[in-house]
Amino acid sequence: MRHLGLASRFVSGYLIQLTADVKSLDGPSGPEADFTDLHAWTEVYLPGAGWIGLDPTSGLFAGEGHIPLACTPQPASAAPVTGGIEKCETTFEHLMQVTRVWEAPRVTKPYSDEQWRAIEGLGHQVDETLHELDVRLTQGGEPTFVAVNDPDGAEWNTAALGPTKRIYAAELFHRLRERYAPNGWMHFGQGKWYPDEQLPRWSLNCFWRKDGEPIWGSPALHADEKRDYGMTSEHAERFMKRVAEKLALDPKYVFPAFEDAYYYLWRERRLPANVDPFDSRVDDPLERERLMKIFTQGLTHVVGHVLPVVKNARQQWQSGPWFLRAERCYLFPGDSALGYRLPLESQPWTAESDYPYVNPPDPSQARAPLRSHAEIVRQTAAWSALPPATVAATGGPAGKSGAAGGVAEKAPDSVPRDKESAGWVSRRAMAAEARQGRLYIF
Repeated sequence: MRHLGLASRFVSGYLIQLTADVKSLDGPSGPEADFTDLHAWTEVYLPGAGWIGLDPTSGLFAGEGHIPLACTPQPASAAPVTGGIEKCETTFEHLMQVTRVWEAPRVTKPYSDEQWRAIEGLGHQVDETLHELDVRLTQGGEPTFVAVNDPDGAEWNTAALGPTKRIYAAELFHRLRERYAPNGWMHFGQGKWYPDEQLPRWSLNCFWRKDGEPIWGSPALHADEKRDYGMTSEHAERFMKRVAEKLALDPKYVFPAFEDAYYYLWRERRLPANVDPFDSRVDDPLERERLMKIFTQGLTHVVGHVLPVVKNARQQWQSGPWFLRAERCYLFPGDSALGYRLPLESQPWTAESDYPYVNPPDPSQARAPLRSHAEIVRQTAAWSALPPATVAATGGPAGKSGAAGGVAEKAPDSVPRDKESAGWVSRRAMAAEARQGRLYIF
């Protein structure tokens, strides 16, 4: 090896060889019994791979049975004892033994019948315990679909999205919804976010009641994602103001949301001097498309409208301003829907003890049965017929009058003072955005 210009060294140690589980059909099967013995081999240094063991005795690479004790440039340097002695009677003895402490079952040496009986007995014991504790187990599947007319397309192999994947997914979703939950509630949101992808995948969800009662009774209002209905930001504004009126809230709290002008002006200044923002030649295709879209529609384009709305301590609908530092609501840069890009971190500071956290209910807690759909419709119709002042006093269909839970010390539109904990701000919101001529609610 050294003559070939490769660094090499002498290795002295042990060689452990174990009896094979299955006899070889062609060639030697190895030792008849487990044994270990002193052994020596050589190692060569390969750049990028490190020291590689070569056993000239067997003509094979060193494996897990080669246990090195000493590595030296010359064989003589690996001797454990060196020197000279006078003539004397000498007797050498040594004992080497290998014992298998533990072995994992494998294909060539599976569990014994006794081990299988113990495993089966433990399984029955687990089943009995789960049954006694009323534990229900479910198993889910994740089938993968590929378009039959374009099986080699990037969107069906490597790309997160494409020109047809979302459309086909929506068609399949509606076919399943019509089959299992025709009166269910649709929710299209974000799903898994895989490494090296800029955006999460879409998650199409349908929720329905197990007792068969309908949740949503107007399937005609479900938009067809293949159609352009001509929806604009003006429609989004009218819709959100109408929602505010239905909840007896002041429509003045509905505000528009814009792309972050300062970010995109900074992004434009970073472009090379010899390119146009409408044809930026940026390497990332998503960023290139994003810049072209933003500069085409203009930085004054209204992306959508937002209505802050929460239930206060008296279970009344409440709205109010967000008191953002900027004069406008600037969204986080990106391609996601409006509801995912709201500048929630720019809302006034509040102490952790005053923050309105939403704690999910305990799934193991017993709950009263849901009211029937007809009862909910009757209550909602009666509530809608009330004057706005009466609705505000009762807090809507689920509202409760009185001082239960306490009343906020400040009005929702009270301006927070410097370093004051603004626990009264209506931090959650509904948002409406027109995308490709369709109106989306978040």
